[in-house]
Amino acid sequence: MTKFRHIFYLFLACIILYSCTTAPVLNELKTAEQLIEIAPDSALQILRKLNGKTISDNHNRALYALLLSQALDKNEINIENDSLISIATDYFDNSDPLHAGYAWFYHSRTARNRGNLEEQANNLFIAMEYAEKSKNNRLLGCVIYDKALMQFYQRQYNYSISYFKSAANCFEQIKDKKSNILSNLYIGYCYLYTSKIDSAQVYYRHAEKVASSINNKVLLSIIYRNIGTAYFQQANFNEALKYFYKVPLTNNNVYDSNKYYLIADVYIKTNRLDSARYYLNKVDNLHEIAPDYYRLWQAIAEMENDKTKALFFANKVSVVTDSIYKKKLETSLAGLEKKYKYQGLQIVNQTLSLKNKQKGLLLLFSLLVLSILSVIMMFWKLRVKKNEIVVQKQLLANETAILKSEKVNNALLEKQLHLQSILLSNLNMYRKNTVKRPGLWKDGSTDILTDQLNTFYDELITHVNMEYNNFTFRLKEIFPNLTERDIKFCCLLLANFETGMIATIFNINNHSIIIQRSRLRNKLNLQTSDNLIEFLRQF
Repeated sequence: MTKFRHIFYLFLACIILYSCTTAPVLNELKTAEQLIEIAPDSALQILRKLNGKTISDNHNRALYALLLSQALDKNEINIENDSLISIATDYFDNSDPLHAGYAWFYHSRTARNRGNLEEQANNLFIAMEYAEKSKNNRLLGCVIYDKALMQFYQRQYNYSISYFKSAANCFEQIKDKKSNILSNLYIGYCYLYTSKIDSAQVYYRHAEKVASSINNKVLLSIIYRNIGTAYFQQANFNEALKYFYKVPLTNNNVYDSNKYYLIADVYIKTNRLDSARYYLNKVDNLHEIAPDYYRLWQAIAEMENDKTKALFFANKVSVVTDSIYKKKLETSLAGLEKKYKYQGLQIVNQTLSLKNKQKGLLLLFSLLVLSILSVIMMFWKLRVKKNEIVVQKQLLANETAILKSEKVNNALLEKQLHLQSILLSNLNMYRKNTVKRPGLWKDGSTDILTDQLNTFYDELITHVNMEYNNFTFRLKEIFPNLTERDIKFCCLLLANFETGMIATIFNINNHSIIIQRSRLRNKLNLQTSDNLIEFLRQF
């Protein structure tokens, strides 16, 4: 009896110690979870105060990892390393589908931040299964919204519209008006890009109706500018001007300057140059619209036959384009600095599991001793049960191996099916990120640039051959005097790269591109009246 009493007291002491260490942490986590949607900055402050290395309870550790990942994302701190969120995805399962769904959703966000579209899609698929089980409209809306964005950036607009409509429905049910507005705006974008302007207007106006009820000037500014732009594309300049005038002033120079720029553009199209000058002079923050802003001034000068001013503003377009490029470089460097600022936090997260095991070693050892003593005293059939457990584990291992094999086969098949869409996505990304001046790499990074260019050329030639029936092989066969550089130049033209983009890729100036084009025409035996790009497309 005395021996049993000592074991009981030891077990009771362990339980009391465990409760005292976990209860305060759980309360802090619950507070952070309540604030995560309405005040993510406050939630992040609470989570930062917690010492992740001291959290020994598996549930609290997983919840901490999930909430911290969520808070960082909502505070626009993009994390590429998935070591933190993996703690949550490893723990949460069907017993808690809501947390499991959010864990896989933010796991997909880390993959997106790394640019791994395939992993992002796979993680969203898993998150979707848990979201459907949880029947939580907010989680469902977030997952479907991200799936819609993936389709949008891959220009799969029909699929994107369907997903955005489902997301908007989820957000409408939980009365999340801001997310509902954004979903409707993206639906409008999709219809606009597919030349269904009337359908785009329907969803823009629905977004307008929802936004007016919350009196959000920024959202209304975006909506009215989009409605006006739709009318502008239909050449209905009176209606376009009407909605551009309705754009509210937000005390944000970027939004307000964009309003004045759009109004000026309408006045130029309707040949009211004095009014156009008035609104162009009101623009006091050029930001990303700087090249287009100076193009409007150039257009005014050309309409007035002032060649000197037209040339001046044409040079301004070139200068501000280079300036924007440099600013983007500085922004990228600032982003790297911000990322390094949180490097210490990521390192702590990577070692979190190991540290927790070390901290709880004494408690685990005590429980282990207690369990062994109890088993020896109460059960003499332990060896038989151990054998049964070994057999069960072996069966489970066999089933796991089979499932892994099937998963690998499915992954290979999925990679094959998505190869072409990934190639197209990569080409679009190269086209968007290419600028009109070289000089991005510094401090001995030539090898890196060469590797990237070689990868780009491989993807470019593969895409062109798929799209144009082995174009490069047929071109070399008929025109053997073409160099490898000529072949790449032809592929870039077929892939819709502009002159400035091609100059950046070849690391030459625009004038050299003109010379290259002339030489290529001679090698292809083209007449002056022949269109080079049309010839390549019909080849």
